[in-house]
Amino acid sequence: MRRIAVVMQTTLNNRIDKAFGVFWEPFPWGEPEQAWLNGAFRTADTWAMSRMFYDAIAPWWDEVAAGQIPSDIDELHPLHPADIEFAAIQKGLLKVVFSTTLGPGPDRRVISGDLVGQLAALKAEEGGDIILSCGPRTLVPLAAARGLIDEYILGIHPAVIAAGSGMFEGLESDLALELVESRVFEGGAVVLRYGELST
Repeated sequence: MRRIAVVMQTTLNNRIDKAFGVFWEPFPWGEPEQAWLNGAFRTADTWAMSRMFYDAIAPWWDEVAAGQIPSDIDELHPLHPADIEFAAIQKGLLKVVFSTTLGPGPDRRVISGDLVGQLAALKAEEGGDIILSCGPRTLVPLAAARGLIDEYILGIHPAVIAAGSGMFEGLESDLALELVESRVFEGGAVVLRYGELST
């Protein structure tokens, strides 16, 4: 059976975005951090994500994969070889997008309705790991489904922001997790990898 790994970046106080749905600054995520994350994505063949994440992330990385330089790249935030590698890795992944309005495409499958059931069915298929990235409205019911998510890979950034979405906001059942791996980077970010605690 395939594994599902949640991969998210959060602030120290567990926010995944600002109040208006954009990333926070500063965002200390450079080549060493990206190179580490690439390893987690190499074992996957599918990236499942909410429509908001898909719209914000996939076109940007597809632009990089096509050899173009996105408009928000400058001398202070250059692309590194690990970024180029990630762009190629994610370009090869099937995107499974949670949406009621987006249509399917050549490199994406669109699902809606019973996401727990559909992800469980996807997990039961043959294939590589499934990376999952989404906001709390989507994540909470998936996290509450016992045995669906196998691990959480969290990039914790040295930032605290006053408003924005909390990663597990609205969760009503407890999660028992065990630390599998931790990594501290010179830029200030920490990556924590948790698995579901066996009972």
